[in-house]
Amino acid sequence: MHAAMTRAWLIGAGPGDVELMTLKATRALAQADVVLVDDLVNPDVLQFAPANAQVVYVGKRGGHPSTPQADIVAQMLGHLRAGRSVARLKGGDPFVFGRGGEELQALQAAGIEVDVINGITAGIAAPATLGIAVTHRDYAQGVVFVTGHGAGSGEPDWAALAATRMTLVIYMGMRRLGEIVGALLAAGMSADTPCAAIESATRPEQRHVLAPLREFAEAVVRAGLGSPAIVVIGGVASFALARDAAKRDGRVDHEQAASAIKTLSVGIGCRLHSDAADIEAAVRAALGSNAFEQIHTIATIDAKANEAGLLEFCSRHQLPLQLFSREQIAAAPVASPSAAARAHLGVDGVCEPCALLAAAASVRATITQNARLVVRKTTHAGITVAIAAASNSAPGDVAPFHPAPQDQDLR
Repeated sequence: MHAAMTRAWLIGAGPGDVELMTLKATRALAQADVVLVDDLVNPDVLQFAPANAQVVYVGKRGGHPSTPQADIVAQMLGHLRAGRSVARLKGGDPFVFGRGGEELQALQAAGIEVDVINGITAGIAAPATLGIAVTHRDYAQGVVFVTGHGAGSGEPDWAALAATRMTLVIYMGMRRLGEIVGALLAAGMSADTPCAAIESATRPEQRHVLAPLREFAEAVVRAGLGSPAIVVIGGVASFALARDAAKRDGRVDHEQAASAIKTLSVGIGCRLHSDAADIEAAVRAALGSNAFEQIHTIATIDAKANEAGLLEFCSRHQLPLQLFSREQIAAAPVASPSAAARAHLGVDGVCEPCALLAAAASVRATITQNARLVVRKTTHAGITVAIAAASNSAPGDVAPFHPAPQDQDLR
């Protein structure tokens, strides 16, 4: 034992994947005489501890037998006072719902210095496995980490949390998921809010469910997901939801697709070398409750005539690509002007005017000369999407656009 060099560490073991444990954590673990391990820690991380280290399992998981917190602190103090270096190993980060703050206070009150080594918390790592960034300028300016149970400080104020319009990342919320969803809906959160539940994140056995809020709790039950899991609620999950739908696209009933009434014109603005999968995800996210099979045409500026990702997307779904010149686009209204489009293309926007022009052109000979936006500009990974329809084909929230006379070339 190393009485003269006795040390105490609170170590975050990360979300589950051994390779996500930090170098500093592995080096500290290699110096420990005693390792007190939480229930959710991947046992494979113990490979970094000395072969002769004493390993003590102090499981703490909701709904399972747990070691009382006071007993854990007492064991740590007992070993430290006996001259043994102690590593307290916790899943995720010790200071994010890991009771690390309580243990730090108890040890410091006993006159013991403690080194805190942060870990990657599951609230960030779990959504990242699905490509969900918990903050995103287009969706949420902040993120709230909250526990799903009401122990300690009481029941979370779900109404107040819903009002923040920030991403909600919920730990330990699976057993009460139905109640949580009900409370958020009752507080006025949109039933279409994208949601994700990720079980056993970063491990080989990881599973997940993606669904809008109104279907979320039922979808999780149907999939049989359980703890440990992280729940993410907010617009940041929309991209993952759209990608998930895109992957399932092959299961679409082809007769249903063929019989769908194609009324929607989708305008797209994209960066150079945009990926076809990203374009598809952006379109599906913008569609919301509208069916993909309702798309009549894709439209963009003629400068994108050879954009490979856009051409691949259209070819994959057998959708015509309609191109409009700068002059045609400049004559159409833009509800959401873009400084970037003005700087690079010389127009105030691409997706909205192109959607309107395509919608008007699609019915010019049979129904009406009017078009209106069904979905204003949305942005996903640098790809802008707007959706329009002929004014008597779909409802909209924007005043009708009256195109120029028919002698104007609407290619």
